[in-house]
Amino acid sequence: MIIVVADAFSEDYIGGAELTTDALLSYGFNNYKKIHSHNLTITQVKTLCNEKWVFGNFSGIHKSVLLEIVKTVKDYSVIEYDYKFCIYRLESKHIKISGACDCATSPHGKLVGLFYAKAKNLFFMSLNQKQEYKKKFPFLEKVESPVLSSMFSKTTLEHINSLDISNKNVILQSSSWVKGTSECVEFAKKNKLDYELVGGISHKKMLKKLASSRGLIFLPSGYDTCPRITIEAKLLECELILNENVQHKNEPWFQKKEKILPYLEKQRKLFYKKCLDYNLSKY
Repeated sequence: MIIVVADAFSEDYIGGAELTTDALLSYGFNNYKKIHSHNLTITQVKTLCNEKWVFGNFSGIHKSVLLEIVKTVKDYSVIEYDYKFCIYRLESKHIKISGACDCATSPHGKLVGLFYAKAKNLFFMSLNQKQEYKKKFPFLEKVESPVLSSMFSKTTLEHINSLDISNKNVILQSSSWVKGTSECVEFAKKNKLDYELVGGISHKKMLKKLASSRGLIFLPSGYDTCPRITIEAKLLECELILNENVQHKNEPWFQKKEKILPYLEKQRKLFYKKCLDYNLSKY
């Protein structure tokens, strides 16, 4: 059995991390148990310590439970979607609010670093994200840490391919500071670009909206490790207006549409090989 732990799953919340976790589950997890991080107990950890574990976002795990995982679980992998060593999950947001971020050397940051150091694998969303982590925690060089990127289910990819492409600029309407909605609107107005704020709709409706749009304006206020909306927009042949906070922006696989799907397939297989020791021929 594989124990999959996350703050939320796609049935709870349609976010990028949740959709990537869901995509991975949809391909090759034949026997798994989902546990919400805030419900995880020390008793469960001890009882299931000999199973394989996969952690997505884990901010809801109590620190005593996290320590128990480090001590007793023999085989666990982590998919790091943001920067959980920081209490705000993003240094730049912490600095904006408090003027500084010393989380990497705080008790919280050290515990998260220990949790990562003991993992079998630590999967990152982008090369830039991985490099930022290695600066903060040099000892993670010893941990196998592939760049995974955002993942897509077969159903999502088939749906993307079925959509017609036409004309307009989408701006993601989000209350999350990092998504930079107000900056995107300001940019569109300054450059006299026609735009539409889109948010609070289903994932399929968002894809349809992108497909019927000229482009995507996405200017996050802080590091966004591998925002899947930019990959979806690229696959739908949208014109992209991005800033350097989109951390996978300059990676070779993202430069041309035709490179994206082969890359994602390669990374998906890499995940199963490294994390689960699966025979990839049947996946």
